Amino acid sequence: MQNPTKPFDLPDDNVASSSSTIRNPRTEIGSSSSRIVNSRRRISLSLRKPRNYCPARVGKTIIDPNKNHTYLLKNEIGSSSNGACHVYKALFSKYSTKNRAHTPSGHVTLKVINRIIFVNESKELQHSINVSKGYSTTINLIGIKNNFNTEEFKCVSLPYMSHGSLRYILSTCPDKKLPEEFIAIALKEVLIGLQDELHLKIDSRVHNTLNAGDIFVDINNANGEMLIKLAFEASVYDSEDINVEENSNEEEDISRSPPFLDPKKIAIWGAAPEGAIGPKSDIWLLGITALELAYGELPVTNSEELIYIVKKIRKKKRFPISLEKLLIVKKKGWRFKKTEHNLFKQRVFSEKFEKMVVKCLSKNPRKRPTAKQLLKSSFFKKQRDIEKFKQFVLNTQENN
Repeated sequence: MQNPTKPFDLPDDNVASSSSTIRNPRTEIGSSSSRIVNSRRRISLSLRKPRNYCPARVGKTIIDPNKNHTYLLKNEIGSSSNGACHVYKALFSKYSTKNRAHTPSGHVTLKVINRIIFVNESKELQHSINVSKGYSTTINLIGIKNNFNTEEFKCVSLPYMSHGSLRYILSTCPDKKLPEEFIAIALKEVLIGLQDELHLKIDSRVHNTLNAGDIFVDINNANGEMLIKLAFEASVYDSEDINVEENSNEEEDISRSPPFLDPKKIAIWGAAPEGAIGPKSDIWLLGITALELAYGELPVTNSEELIYIVKKIRKKKRFPISLEKLLIVKKKGWRFKKTEHNLFKQRVFSEKFEKMVVKCLSKNPRKRPTAKQLLKSSFFKKQRDIEKFKQFVLNTQENN
């Protein structure tokens, strides 16, 4: 996992109360009474601070100035906007005007960005908020619970997803892969979200960034229920284990990291070949996501290598034993044709799974199925054991 540089440290003068009723809101981040006197000097100094600077550190409380609700930042769980936006697990406390007190009301995910320093990123986040406003949280889609601005920050409150994204879950697996039966469970929920919430006959919307990092898992501590939801627009972020000790310096991390394209930007370098954005471009990305989940990673150094893999899969109508070995054969040339044949000799996955993915990766978008058509396919109609998937997620993260 990546270990981002710790946020720029500030004097700890805003320690939040842990009691259910907050008596002194004057010292908390976002309070209208805690104004900084010399704002011009603060802004000029902030421009020289490091990119990952964010004074909204763990242990602080952010106040919604409009509703007076509070968010106690428990731990950092991810980022977005190329690291400009920090994402936290936060304890949400609802303010009652009648009792003039705050009542703890469970955990949420809180995205926090310094809108003074990161002006362009804040505008992009606001655009995502505007797009997301028409979508509430459903059983398959992560919507926005609340959004507000303080003097420094733009904040977005989302439902808390306890086990992070599928890409994060992959990183905790011993072989970094997801078994086919669990891929079926996860992608079925994604397709239901696309069908019921986005790919509508009237006012159809496109997800546009669909990938393993946008599919989140939550397991309710109270009843054990497992939910799989798709993040969309403002609810999208990179799920990461930020709160780990750094055991190596940055140069060592870079030297050990594989020279493959960044999976966080897979929606860009792995986008549909037609270039046009529409529901069928989401289906293409669903196929690419299936490949990532099945193999653990896409070992490509450029988009041309990805297209080569897709073309081979379409031609053979089955998956190779190893994507990395397939690319090695490509570089070696015709002398290794026998080796290529052996890579496709026996099926690695079920025929139903491979057939479904090949359809999603059709070059002609008209030949790709819709979300509704995919849900009717035999691969997704088969009953799967979601309890087994839940135990898999729990076990992998307990052992990590």
